[in-house]
Amino acid sequence: MFIQTEAQPNLAKMKFLPGQSVLGEGTLELHDRAEAARSPLAAHLFEIQGVAGVQLGSDFIIVTKNGGEWPHLKPAILGTIMQHFMSGAPILTAPATAAQGDEGELAETIRNALRQVIDPELGYNIVDLGLVYGVAVTADGAATIAMTTTTRGCPATSYLQEGSGEAARAVAGVTDVEVVLTYDPPWQPGMMNDEAKQHFGIVDEGGW
Repeated sequence: MFIQTEAQPNLAKMKFLPGQSVLGEGTLELHDRAEAARSPLAAHLFEIQGVAGVQLGSDFIIVTKNGGEWPHLKPAILGTIMQHFMSGAPILTAPATAAQGDEGELAETIRNALRQVIDPELGYNIVDLGLVYGVAVTADGAATIAMTTTTRGCPATSYLQEGSGEAARAVAGVTDVEVVLTYDPPWQPGMMNDEAKQHFGIVDEGGW
C-alpha cells in the first residue's frame, strides 16, 4: 500500500492520500480523543504523541500536529493508516441503537475486562500499563482492540493478544473481537496511568 503525502499552506497540517476511499463523500473533523472515539482510524491517530486533530475526507486524511516535526511524526502516522486499512476495520463505527445501549459504555466495559490480562514480564494489567491504545465497538457488538507490547518481538505477544481476545469475548453484548497489534507509537513507561507509575516508582514522564 502506497500512501502519498501533501504539504498544506498551514504548516501544522499535512494531507495523507491512501489511494482508496476514506469517507466516500463529505468530510468529518475530529478535534480530540473523545470525538475520535467514533472512528477507529482517528482514535489510533490521536494515540500518536503530537497529533492534535484529524480530518477525514472522501479519499484523504488531514492530520494537524501541535508538537514535534513532520519527519518524526510521518512514519508513525503512515504506519497507523496502513495498519488500519490492512486490518479491514471500518472508518466509522455505526451509532448504537437504543436496544443495544450506549456504544461508549460497552467499549469501557471491554476496557475494564482487559484489566484481567496481566503482562507476564511486568506483572501488571495491560490497560493501566498503557498497552491498550483503543477500543472501538460497532452497533452490532463487533469490537476492535488496538494494542501493543512493551517491546517488538516480546515473547508474550501471542499470549497477550489471545488473552485480550478472550477477555473481550466474555463481555455481554460482544459478538466478535479483532485484536490489532501496532507499534505506532512505540510503548514507553510514560504511557502508564498514575497508579501504575506509582507502583513502579516512575517519578517523571520519561523514565523509571
